[in-house]
Amino acid sequence: MIDIHHHCLPAVDDGPREMAEAVEMCRMSRDAGIETIVATPHVLRGRWQNTSRHKLETILDSLREKIGDAPRLVLGSEYFFAHDMAEVLRTNGGIVPLGGSRYVLVEFAAQAIPPLIEQPFYQVQLDGWTPIIAHPERNDVFRAKPELLARLIQLGAKTQITCDSVTGHFGPEAERAALEWITGGLVHIMSTDAHNTGRRPPRVAAAIQRVRELAGADVAEHLTRTNPAAVIEGRGLEWEPEPQVVRGGGFLKRVWELFGHRENRSH
Repeated sequence: MIDIHHHCLPAVDDGPREMAEAVEMCRMSRDAGIETIVATPHVLRGRWQNTSRHKLETILDSLREKIGDAPRLVLGSEYFFAHDMAEVLRTNGGIVPLGGSRYVLVEFAAQAIPPLIEQPFYQVQLDGWTPIIAHPERNDVFRAKPELLARLIQLGAKTQITCDSVTGHFGPEAERAALEWITGGLVHIMSTDAHNTGRRPPRVAAAIQRVRELAGADVAEHLTRTNPAAVIEGRGLEWEPEPQVVRGGGFLKRVWELFGHRENRSH
């Protein structure tokens, strides 16, 4: 597995507090079959600003020295959405793309989606970035209005669900949404979003097995290896299912009608 969402850097956010726990998380990941971890500290989120890329790279280097080559560690970030996302990316204002690619991991608050998010998402793609929406299955609004998520995908965004959602650790609503969206073409990547060695460790095997049983081995491979590999290598995703949700109206409908659906997007 290639894990593009993983909070393994110590003392930078709500992940491990000390280096020893960060090392143990990486060892647990290796034993679970994770070959590559993208370290994704929260950035520009409340008290977790983490705007110094040099500081994050220094911490990552220290962790890498302690664990060796397995798993491979690369740097990214989990950006808390704001409407000036395009400007932040233009000015190198704190968002670290995943593994040095043109993909950026974007999160929303669990209970809300800000209004008028479509245009910022469209603008960053005009600038050559591809947003990946982190754990939408854990968001109340996306669960209530999956057509909003589908419209963002139609606009070019990708999605990442959490392994622990698939197996029910985030509750029945997140589990139901994750499983329905996998079969409904709304999911591109599955990651651990691991935070520690206790309550939120890097668990993968049960989730992968459940996806295999639900959607087949090929889909499980795409979600955990093929598409994540394309992300950190800066390529277009190899597997992009068609969302099985009625397309909404407004701005995104006009964009859709003007430009059409782009099956194979380049970066």
